[in-house]
Amino acid sequence: MSSPILRMTVFYAPEGWRIDAGDRCWGRFQYRVDAEEAALRLAAEARAEGRDAEVLVKRLEGALMRLSA
Repeated sequence: MSSPILRMTVFYAPEGWRIDAGDRCWGRFQYRVDAEEAALRLAAEARAEGRDAEVLVKRLEGALMRLSA
C-alpha cells in the first residue's frame, strides 16, 4: 500500500509566507517566491524518498494554484 500524497500549501500569514504540510508548518518568508522554492525543494526531497508530493499556493484572493517542479 502506498503512502498518501504529501500536499504542501504555500500561504500568506501576518508574519509572512508559510508552508503547511498538514501536521507541520515551515518558514516565515518575506516573499512568496522564496516560500515556493522552499516547498518545491521539500517536495523533491520527498520524491527522492519514494513519496508522492505536490505543492499548492493559496493566492491572496483564496484560489489554490498547483506548482510544478
